[in-house]
Amino acid sequence: MRSISEEKMMFDLDYDFLSNFYPSTIKLEGLTYPTVEHAFQAYKCKDPKDRIVFTENISPGTAKRMGRKVFLRKDWEVVKDDIMFSCLLIKFKDERLKQMLLETGDTFLVEGTLWHDNYWGDCYCESCTNIKGQNKLGYMLMEIRDKLIKEIK
Repeated sequence: MRSISEEKMMFDLDYDFLSNFYPSTIKLEGLTYPTVEHAFQAYKCKDPKDRIVFTENISPGTAKRMGRKVFLRKDWEVVKDDIMFSCLLIKFKDERLKQMLLETGDTFLVEGTLWHDNYWGDCYCESCTNIKGQNKLGYMLMEIRDKLIKEIK
């Protein structure tokens, strides 16, 4: 894997598997989603019956755009972190993806973005120069990696 400084990391190239857009089957409550992004966006839906559309053969980008238009569940801001973490736990049960995550060693994982996402990541665009992103996704991935390391020992 390439060496990346904390400030410039993005979930692409050698680290593309860390992206929520990366193909990884997520099974939740009887439905199967093609990526974490699909599952996460589906769980925004106020009516669980509306989630099924996110299981269809649509791109992760399309799923993300669709998620902006759903009737949002009232508790979304309270549950969204837990839902993301649950989806990531499922993703990294896959042996190949688990091994890839473990191979990141002690690398500080940052979801570097250029699209102003300073909640899940840390945006590197000129407009966000003075904003320190929360990097929630990166911290969740490192927490899962730490749990996997403890399981091995």
